[in-house]
Amino acid sequence: MEEYLTIAFMLVAVGGALLAGEFFLPTGGFLIVGAGVLFAIAVGLIWYSGTQTEALVATLGVCLGMPAAGFGVLQGWKRMAIRRGLDPEAAGGSVTGAWPEIVELDKLKGRYGKTATPMRPAGAVVIDGRRVDALSEGMMIDAGSWVKCVDVRAGRVIVRQVDEPADLRNFDLDGLN
Repeated sequence: MEEYLTIAFMLVAVGGALLAGEFFLPTGGFLIVGAGVLFAIAVGLIWYSGTQTEALVATLGVCLGMPAAGFGVLQGWKRMAIRRGLDPEAAGGSVTGAWPEIVELDKLKGRYGKTATPMRPAGAVVIDGRRVDALSEGMMIDAGSWVKCVDVRAGRVIVRQVDEPADLRNFDLDGLN
């Protein structure tokens, strides 16, 4: 094997190590640039000292290998990333469609009720005659206070204290006592 090929292979190996280093020690792309420079030097060395076939193979190897390596690093990074909450894609496309209980709780959004226990900030509320565990938006609410369901997140009912609603037609007042 020719000496220039040995040097070119060593440059490519060090460039690959720099790419792996960027994956494990994010430097903002400095190691990726260094790897690209080493790959370019290796290909230039083969173009200068080697045959036309060797040069074409090296060029194609870098032109196809760099995007493939980048794709692999990107997929690995996505797989290692920490996600918040439930992943809708992993739950079959719909978080609420996966559990019927959450669908039922989701129907409480926008509805009014009363607190059955003090909310500190967790407690129980009665909405439409149904007693459910809930969380306030962070403040304490006394028992018997009017609340509105403002959101349902990950199966948790979130309520906000409100004044007594003017229209009580949609309430099951029997469940509030």
